[in-house]
Amino acid sequence: MKTRRTGIIAALLVIILLQISWVYTSLGFKNQASMNISSVLEQIKPISELNTVEMYFHDIVDYEDAKYFREVELPFTRKKFIFTVKARVKAGINLHQLTTEDIEIVDKTTVKIKLPTAVITSKEILEYKSYDEKDSVFNGIKNEDTFAALEAFQKGLEQQAIEMGILEKAAENAKLSIGQLLKGVGYEEVIIE
Repeated sequence: MKTRRTGIIAALLVIILLQISWVYTSLGFKNQASMNISSVLEQIKPISELNTVEMYFHDIVDYEDAKYFREVELPFTRKKFIFTVKARVKAGINLHQLTTEDIEIVDKTTVKIKLPTAVITSKEILEYKSYDEKDSVFNGIKNEDTFAALEAFQKGLEQQAIEMGILEKAAENAKLSIGQLLKGVGYEEVIIE
């Protein structure tokens, strides 16, 4: 008699959970995620390639997600995790954009060159490590959550590097590198625009 009663209660609980799941998916519930990033610039390093500067970042990403029904957060659906990310952004100029009109030999000792605008050439996540994961009953942490958070972080990485002056530094390093190269082949004066 007790096992039968337990079985009936278990069956009712399963039916209730299935109905909650159906209501949840059909009535317009939505997720609302937020992410805070604390960033520390680790290193700026000039290089002599197409890329003339690279910045290294070590960021802390705080990711939260919860299920909402018409702007009201549902209980037991909040999940969050914190992870650290090491990333690199490279910037430089594309020398393939130079044309013969961009280079003018003024005389035997002077050359004038117009360089292309500096651009972000790559951004990449080098390493990430997760800390302090907190699941919820109805909204567990999945690999997709980590990938979504990393993708959102990477999209903002370019803007963060631009705000920290990577393009200006890349243009400055490009002028220095090209100027030294042209002086090394015999020009005394190099005018760079």
